[in-house]
Amino acid sequence: MKKILTAISIAALFGLALAGCGKEDTDINKALGSEEMTVTPTKITREKAATDRKNILKIAVKVKNNSKTEIGIGAGNFRIKDDNRKVYDSYGMKKDSLGQVVAPGETITGNIYFEVLAILEKVWLEYDVSMDREPAAEWLLAFPTK
Repeated sequence: MKKILTAISIAALFGLALAGCGKEDTDINKALGSEEMTVTPTKITREKAATDRKNILKIAVKVKNNSKTEIGIGAGNFRIKDDNRKVYDSYGMKKDSLGQVVAPGETITGNIYFEVLAILEKVWLEYDVSMDREPAAEWLLAFPTK
């Protein structure tokens, strides 16, 4: 009986150790936003930048207009922050960057780009309805290191 309890204890500790090594929980596929717009980050990838110390972070988003009027949304409505609270504004050098008017009740998809340090593993994505307001939503996003 003592051997069985020891084996169960070791197995439980091993399972906890493995769970601790997993990726941090993230808010990918979590719909947040304001009364007017709901934003859902759906995929995160990295692209090579001009220097090895930086990457271009690509965040694919789904945006739904919940209002009864057209609303414009673009990459400029988003920014990211790292754990040190450093702010990264959107990188607008890509042709497929998010930037359009969304009809009432319509859902669109688009991409937001940021130039980040290559060593970053997670960031906080913020959505601002307009520049003079507090962020309407914030997501913790972890992404591939390479």
